[in-house]
Amino acid sequence: MKPSREGKRFILATVLIAVAAFNTGNNLIYLILSMMFSIFLLSILILRINMNGLKLRVHQSQPIFANNPANIDITISNKKRIIPSFSIKVLMPAGIKGVAYFPKISGLSDELKNVPVVYKKRGIYRSGDFFIESSFPFILFSNRILCRVEGEVIVYPEIKEIDGIIPEFTSERYELSPQGIGRGDEFSMIREFRYGDDWRRIHWKASAKATKFMVTEYATEEPKRLTVIFDNLKPHDTESFEKAVCFAASLSDRFLKEGFFIRLLTCKKVIPFGTGREHLFKILDFLAAIEGQVSWECPMSEDSEGSKILILNSADSPLNRFIAVSDMVIYATSL
Repeated sequence: MKPSREGKRFILATVLIAVAAFNTGNNLIYLILSMMFSIFLLSILILRINMNGLKLRVHQSQPIFANNPANIDITISNKKRIIPSFSIKVLMPAGIKGVAYFPKISGLSDELKNVPVVYKKRGIYRSGDFFIESSFPFILFSNRILCRVEGEVIVYPEIKEIDGIIPEFTSERYELSPQGIGRGDEFSMIREFRYGDDWRRIHWKASAKATKFMVTEYATEEPKRLTVIFDNLKPHDTESFEKAVCFAASLSDRFLKEGFFIRLLTCKKVIPFGTGREHLFKILDFLAAIEGQVSWECPMSEDSEGSKILILNSADSPLNRFIAVSDMVIYATSL
């Protein structure tokens, strides 16, 4: 608990009134002094009662990306049986823009607010990061309490446009080619109907000529594959490393939207090929908390499936040996 700007002025005025009362012995001044002391003590006592029994919970109601506006649900529970709490403010941790204000929280009740915030950095924000503050009732003193937050808030790396960094190197490499029989769009053959075939694929004109049911067969499509090799070996420049994490996340988001199967290789961690939004968040969950490692223990597959993009810390990185098998090399210092 500490005095506010108004509180400091009030304390100074109280001291001056006390000096005047002792010098003059005037009963009216003593009466004013006693009233000021009463306000002083009541301000401390009521503020302590107002802040007692409060608990804070934080829940992310949607995916949160660094440096992008998002909403989080903040709930304050008042455990006091009868006495309400007034004028409660929730202060965000360092690196987060946003504030939540609760005018009144009744006894034995919960108050929920959906608060717009902006997280400046990726990461996992755990308990102990948030504060509640109040200066009720006379704004003479302000009390701030560190709250134990249940759960955690995951902040994903910022997703950026990467068209200026990644050229259209996939345009020729990933032209779809027939690899077998299936349900693609490219015509393959007309054959005799078999048990289990889809009746909607019957080619009626060919069936009339052959006097038996004939069906149209199509070629399957080769899945588009991309492997992202991320260099998170130490030492590395912190700013460049964060840019590289952001780039890896943006790269995954871009190509997953285009229907690619994405694989992520890092020190001690492999996220196998996958596609779709669920796979994107599997990658983002990992990148949100990724840190530097001292050794590369991830087995590098020698297969030739799809393209490979290598993201290096620097030109003298130990992962330079993967340049020969990569279709593109991006240096973190150039991002």
